[in-house]
Amino acid sequence: MRVIAMTLAAFGLLGPTGAARAGDDNKELTIGVWEIAYSDAKDVPVGTKLEFTKDGKMKLIVKADGKEVAVDGGGYTVEKDVITLTGSDGKKNDKGRICLLNKTSFVINDEAEDKVMVLKRVKGK
Repeated sequence: MRVIAMTLAAFGLLGPTGAARAGDDNKELTIGVWEIAYSDAKDVPVGTKLEFTKDGKMKLIVKADGKEVAVDGGGYTVEKDVITLTGSDGKKNDKGRICLLNKTSFVINDEAEDKVMVLKRVKGK
């Protein structure tokens, strides 16, 4: 009985810490350059790159005339498992649930529009 009580107490103390850490990890893991490998949304083509900076800014890197061009994409915020992309005009454009995020893969589900975007990390910028 005493072992069960101690186990429950330890789980209660460590459980919220683990959940908070996952949200912090998502913020850190998001930073970098990601390339769209697949997307249900047709307005942003496969091959487009998204750069998420540490200060909450986002750039779109698109190909134009065979060259990569960086365009101001606005900003972003990450709260636990939700990423919100804000347009350069300051209006919130898209909110998506982070389904998978690790060092190499990033999957976002836009539940409102039932769309999925799969990104892969671009090595070395």
